[in-house]
Amino acid sequence: METEVIQTTETETNRGEEVHRINVSKMAEEALSEVMERVNDGFEGGRINRTQMANWILMRFASQCSDADIQQIRSENVNELAVLEAILKKAKKTGKLPSEVSQIIHKHLGFQDSPRKVTKSKLTKNIINDDIGELEE
Repeated sequence: METEVIQTTETETNRGEEVHRINVSKMAEEALSEVMERVNDGFEGGRINRTQMANWILMRFASQCSDADIQQIRSENVNELAVLEAILKKAKKTGKLPSEVSQIIHKHLGFQDSPRKVTKSKLTKNIINDDIGELEE
């Protein structure tokens, strides 16, 4: 699905409300027209236009939008370059690069293993417990 830039421009007022225009993809426009035709089919109380239909859909979605919907929208529209810029900005601020990113960089540069960290020897329960008695001479 191609990405579309949403442009809003103020136009004339419609029934006392400001009206703004947006650009949508061809697929979205076709879906909107299909729903509008279904609404108007057999409706004798007037005609619903595209603006009214889009307004109704957006207002309904806004009131019922869940966290899962937000997450899905984000995942379908992620901008990898923006993510990299955000990671770089945070790394410059903190002075630390996330370990996952560091590993990817090392792999990209052809280093098989990431820099090894020095590990301290762990304490174990393998001990010798001797009693030291008085030495008899």
